[in-house]
Amino acid sequence: MKRIVLLISFLAALALCASAQTYIDFHDMPMAVTPSPMPDLYPSGVNLYWDSFFYVTPGTWDGAGPGFWVGPNPHDVVFVGGPMCTLAVPCSGSIKLNPLQLLPPVRFFTPVSITLSAGWLPNHVTITAFNNGTYVGAVTWALTTTPHTYQFPASWRHVSQLVFTPEFIPSHAVYSQAGSTVIYSFILMMP
Repeated sequence: MKRIVLLISFLAALALCASAQTYIDFHDMPMAVTPSPMPDLYPSGVNLYWDSFFYVTPGTWDGAGPGFWVGPNPHDVVFVGGPMCTLAVPCSGSIKLNPLQLLPPVRFFTPVSITLSAGWLPNHVTITAFNNGTYVGAVTWALTTTPHTYQFPASWRHVSQLVFTPEFIPSHAVYSQAGSTVIYSFILMMP
């Protein structure tokens, strides 16, 4: 019995090691003094599409809210929502695998953790996971303007798209637009 348990543990560890963990923190993005559309296929080799996300260097943009924290080593952050929401730009964004990736064909990733804040005012964000169009699950987190690291559900092992939907804040007199979500870093595992 001990050998079976040991063998299962070894195989599980081997399976985890077979996946490459990718840490994304936007440190190598070019400086952006105003919000710029997030380029697809970032970072190199991961083949992600960034729909409706913008990146900016927080200390250089006068429109950045308190959730665009600038620390001792400031670097770009990625965000969705806030004043960038228009009729042409939806108030939600998605991170998804490039459907045209040829070699090797990666069909899914496993989101591990993400460091987030709200850009201007505290709000909630709902993150919905899909695997090639099939619903995997959803979580809603309460964001403040202080960055916090969140763990994705362990059951989200095969994901091809994450959709970020900040809540709408219609009752705030000064800031009546959509909520926002600022991403500082993101850890995922690729097979």
